[in-house]
Amino acid sequence: MTQAARFALIQLGAILGASVCVFFLRLPALYWALIAGAFSTFAAMRWHDRKWWCLIHTAFPLFILLAISFSIDPRWYLAAFLLCWMVFGGVLRNRVPLYLSNSQALEQLAEQVPQGARLLDIGAGTGTVLAWFMRYRPDVQADGIEFAWLPWLLGRIRLANSAAGWQHGDAFAADLAEYDVVYAYLSPEPMGLLWEKAQKEMRPGSLLISNSFDIPNVPPQRVCNIGDWKGSRLLVWKI
Repeated sequence: MTQAARFALIQLGAILGASVCVFFLRLPALYWALIAGAFSTFAAMRWHDRKWWCLIHTAFPLFILLAISFSIDPRWYLAAFLLCWMVFGGVLRNRVPLYLSNSQALEQLAEQVPQGARLLDIGAGTGTVLAWFMRYRPDVQADGIEFAWLPWLLGRIRLANSAAGWQHGDAFAADLAEYDVVYAYLSPEPMGLLWEKAQKEMRPGSLLISNSFDIPNVPPQRVCNIGDWKGSRLLVWKI
């Protein structure tokens, strides 16, 4: 079951349970939000593996109550939904949020990329990696692919006058065979699938580099500490 489905089921059960309690006990609306938050938080402690999920479950009913308390035009909710979809569309498809590589990570990445290599950034966000390589490593042919529409559009504008290849689409539909280095800053969820794809498509001797996220049961050949406040690492596998 996906995280989104799990979240929806927990919240639905908590909201229904809180509604029954409030109806029979004739409690104020604030109690509904508190009871629903408590129900969903306890459920999240059992069914979700990250502590921050508990915070989301606790706050969600309170935000619902707050939204209902104000006379907000429904079109604002539609606009917020569309904006979130345009920015985080990859979460729904491949469970990949928007992560942006910082300058420390890019400097470490550049040290791993051979002279004259062809690099693909999958889940390329707003084109940060490509713009950096165009500026500091023009010997590298850097391409990127991004699924979410708004980051892709920003990247298209950003890279309009560069030699970088910029595509809109599903990163897992891209052909990896023609690249010497594939760089990924995704999430823990798709890393196993990415490894299977890399083994099938990438040439022997090419490099798969992940920012921060491991491949399950496949130790990297090389680990480079980035030295940022998040304790990030570059993990390098040679195919």
